Amino acid sequence: MTGSLRETLARAVPRRPPSPPPPAGGALFDEALLGRLRQMSLCSGRVRTEGIVGEHRSRRRGSSPEFADFKSYSQGDDFRRIDWNTYARLGGLFVRLSEVTTELGVHVLLDASGSMDWRGTPAVPTKFDYGRRLAGALGYLALWHFDRLMVTPFADTLGPGFGPAQGRSHAVPLLRTLERMAPLGGTALVDAVDRYLHARRRPGVLLLITDLLAGEPDDLRKSLRDARARGWQVALLHLLDDAEVAPASASAYLGDGADGTAAATAAVELIEAETGQRLLLSPSDDLLARYGEAVAAWLAAAEAVCADENATYVRLLTSWPLDEVVLGTLREQGVVG
Repeated sequence: MTGSLRETLARAVPRRPPSPPPPAGGALFDEALLGRLRQMSLCSGRVRTEGIVGEHRSRRRGSSPEFADFKSYSQGDDFRRIDWNTYARLGGLFVRLSEVTTELGVHVLLDASGSMDWRGTPAVPTKFDYGRRLAGALGYLALWHFDRLMVTPFADTLGPGFGPAQGRSHAVPLLRTLERMAPLGGTALVDAVDRYLHARRRPGVLLLITDLLAGEPDDLRKSLRDARARGWQVALLHLLDDAEVAPASASAYLGDGADGTAAATAAVELIEAETGQRLLLSPSDDLLARYGEAVAAWLAAAEAVCADENATYVRLLTSWPLDEVVLGTLREQGVVG
């Protein structure tokens, strides 16, 4: 790989410390990861929480046993909540305020298009398998804290999913549902997001898990703007394979000639995962350098669109261990806390 391509992609996708990749198959989670997840929660941000079942702190005050603060007694206050110990010390009437906990609406949209059903090497899971694990981790967090959860796959249309569900007893059904999910076909990202949001009256947290291989990042701008205007908090979790952002050098494709130089006449055929379209090309170092620049510009555009519309943008490589991602990157970006 040329030095310029390395530098371009290093700026676009920061590297994390080397660690073993997640397994390509098997159970979605182990008990060690679930134990760590129980100590975390999804961040509600500016989204208004509802109900009385969940564990998110509310600005409202009520009659729960969790103490929050004192306030001076005024006419109409419940005299049963007067703190007489404070009266004995200060000589004034004060009422104990208690903390109200509320639930959060959590909506996970999982890209199940054909481009997600791909990996650059057998050593890592496909983007779809990684996305299922990520959806399961975030869904588990929501259920553990009694938030209302929905997980919906999409491709060129919305597919059957999981929920709405609430409570820890739904954790196992969630994981089983994700294990049964399969890629659905083509991609209509913007249309799927618009359909999903417009079918729901109450806003919540939308976690969009996708590889963004559907049009240009700017195509998503209007959807994100509409979501923000309606009170939704959106986090776009962008999944990438190492081979997409850092392809091998040209010599790895072309092979070496008798004199040790790359065989200039060799070519490779690229096949579009969803449409089957084919492209024949000779991957020279110059071509790979231009590809790297295009990838860097695409990633920067995606991040800029999200920043403009107050949506959280998180870039993830499928070679990153899931526990490190959930406990590290997502926490750094304010998705979990």
